[in-house]
Amino acid sequence: MKLLEQLLSLISEAVLLPTLAAIVILVAWSAMLLGGLLREWSARGDTWKILAALRRTHVEGGDQVRMLQILSTARSGLPVRLHQLLGQWGGAGELEHCLVDLEIETAAALSRLTWMTRIAPMLGLMGTLIPLGPALTGLASGDLATLSSNLVVAFTATVVGVLLGCCSYTMNLVRKNWYQRDLSTLEHLFVSANKPAMP
Repeated sequence: MKLLEQLLSLISEAVLLPTLAAIVILVAWSAMLLGGLLREWSARGDTWKILAALRRTHVEGGDQVRMLQILSTARSGLPVRLHQLLGQWGGAGELEHCLVDLEIETAAALSRLTWMTRIAPMLGLMGTLIPLGPALTGLASGDLATLSSNLVVAFTATVVGVLLGCCSYTMNLVRKNWYQRDLSTLEHLFVSANKPAMP
């Protein structure tokens, strides 16, 4: 029994440094994602203008060629990515396939934020619980320096992990709202424009 306890203690102490390093890496990654979100937010005006122009053309009975011309003027957001996919796949004949690819890409982008939302608090909890063992040992032996240093690590890991979870959850909600709205508009406009008129 004593051997198992020592083995588990060694394992937990061995993963403390990788856990703290992973939290630091997630902090840097979260900062990059936040910068990307702010850049995307600053370019939302162009995306709205393109979608509004596409809607006007659709309501006025414009054909798909005209709508693709408008799409080619996009400079940001899902419209420009759809235009890039159309170029890669060979034009309007692959429109529905490109829309599916665009939906897959947006789902993959959101899944990274979902992953961070779940993994960051877990790492924060690990970074909290692992130092508590040495902290309790220091408390039992009267070593206040060991107790205080391990408690600082534990509480800091908790705060950072929860903060990362909150930030990634918020970014996920914002981007999911943008992407769902833009995808719905693009799919409706181009798929309905591609359907033959009823006799």
